Amino acid sequence: MISARWSSSVTTEDQPSKYSSTTKKVVYGLAKVMGYYSTGSTAIRASHDLYNVCAEQLALNKDFYIKECNLPDNFQTWFSVTQLHVWMLMVHLRAEKRGKLYTQELVNRLFEDAESRIREHGITQQKVITSYVKDLLAQFHGGVVAYDEGMCKDDPVLAAALWRNLFAPSSNNATDLALVVQYIRRELQALEKYSGEQLNSGSVRFEKPDVNFA
Repeated sequence: MISARWSSSVTTEDQPSKYSSTTKKVVYGLAKVMGYYSTGSTAIRASHDLYNVCAEQLALNKDFYIKECNLPDNFQTWFSVTQLHVWMLMVHLRAEKRGKLYTQELVNRLFEDAESRIREHGITQQKVITSYVKDLLAQFHGGVVAYDEGMCKDDPVLAAALWRNLFAPSSNNATDLALVVQYIRRELQALEKYSGEQLNSGSVRFEKPDVNFA
């Protein structure tokens, strides 16, 4: 459905064209020559939108992660929650034709943002930053392997992966753990409905985690 903001009672035929067909051909042709529509540039543009959706999940759902799950409100929790959502998108991307490229760009955005946030915490020595990033990279790879195993096996295995990669710093209970397992299963199923076109445009969303069992 077209938003009312963009709808109009005037038909396309009644409106003068803003650009001539010749101008459009020149502009689109130049963009193509410059690589704007290449697979790589499309993946880079889409990855920013896809990543931003992942990076905002902690801020959008602090009541759940910080208050309900009792996770500390710090950089590590942000990284762990963001990594979890990046992983869910990675699962979806694997089924796409250019999924490997999109996945790489998505992961690039995660570590660019992570390094930027480390610097915002007042850490400026490159050697220290590099050490932190290496630790995060090891954590990321370990998390992906663990989440993949949990996804392919059963809920107890997925819960164990969450305990090691998300819940370890907190003193939460099994109920919170089960709620996140439920959330992951639901969102992975929802992501299967997104088309390649939606992916190329970076158009995805996550729903809020439930505080009760469905």
